[in-house]
Amino acid sequence: MPLHRLPETPFLALNLEAFERNVAQMAHTIVVQGGKRWRPHTKAIRSPAIAQRLLAAGASGVTCATVAEAETMVHAGIGDVLIANQVVGRDQLQRLAALNTTARVIAAIDAPAHVALLAGAAANANTVVPVVIEVDVGLNRAGVAPGHAAVALAQIVLAHSQLRYCGLMAWEGHTTRITDPVAKPAAIRAAVGLLTDTARHCKQAGIAVEIVSCGGTGTYPVTSTIDGVTEIQAGGGVFGDLRYRTEFHLPLVPALTLCATVISRPTARRIVCDAGWKYHGCHPTLSQPLRIPGLLSMAYAAEHLTLECGQDVAGFAVGERIELALGYADSTVFLHREVLAMRQGEIEDVLLLPARP
Repeated sequence: MPLHRLPETPFLALNLEAFERNVAQMAHTIVVQGGKRWRPHTKAIRSPAIAQRLLAAGASGVTCATVAEAETMVHAGIGDVLIANQVVGRDQLQRLAALNTTARVIAAIDAPAHVALLAGAAANANTVVPVVIEVDVGLNRAGVAPGHAAVALAQIVLAHSQLRYCGLMAWEGHTTRITDPVAKPAAIRAAVGLLTDTARHCKQAGIAVEIVSCGGTGTYPVTSTIDGVTEIQAGGGVFGDLRYRTEFHLPLVPALTLCATVISRPTARRIVCDAGWKYHGCHPTLSQPLRIPGLLSMAYAAEHLTLECGQDVAGFAVGERIELALGYADSTVFLHREVLAMRQGEIEDVLLLPARP
């Protein structure tokens, strides 16, 4: 069905030609040039069908933020998942252990308390849970201190037959805020150096390290080149949102848009559409309407988006379609239940999204 004939808005539309270009670019940088495994994060992607497309393009597994996301991926046939978060709830621990009876679902830890919780859940499920140790490389969120503290925690893991130590992970997210084009790569290398140094300490202590995982979309052009890193978690960049293209200056193209309908034209300079904040996130980067001349401001309400222009604007009559380039896909995709995959302006597929956990 052609895009202009679709009756209900707002909805997400994925331009497959642009999406495939982004996927090819990221896969080439990470896998071909960098020689790393690609484990794209699905917190923005959410759709198992999209994750399967990334696997077909060269990814070797996925990263998730929650047990619910991991369940969605495993139930869709994806057998290698990293939960880049600490799992502590009793029900979540049981579900995580159960997933490891049919797939490899790796959990992140940063304290002996996590070791005890995971070992208990694994024993109850009669399985083995693989783990990585999260290392704090400057984000000051979760994570054990680099170096000997991480080695000591790895040794605790190795003492439990119900757990399998796989390696280390980190997120150098604090470096994404650096705008200087010289300082940012240097900061990324310094932060990730703490992770690779920790891996070296583990090996010196006789502890094998299979996984050294880091790198989001905001840092993957640099992390893909760092010796000692084995896999990159960048994922959301496949949608080519404004945050990644304009703030991080990445060579991506816009692929995912929010399609809305003009519902009011009170003046020649004001356009009101049905793309309120209930349908796309405003944090940390605002979405932008496409092809609106002289746009001065946008005002969000739950069901309305009001566009004020500095000149009279022709067209955009009541009932016409209007598209918005997403500011940040992570804060928008979870608000929807499906994505319409478009090729040459017509629907090729409907990609279902899981309900919010």
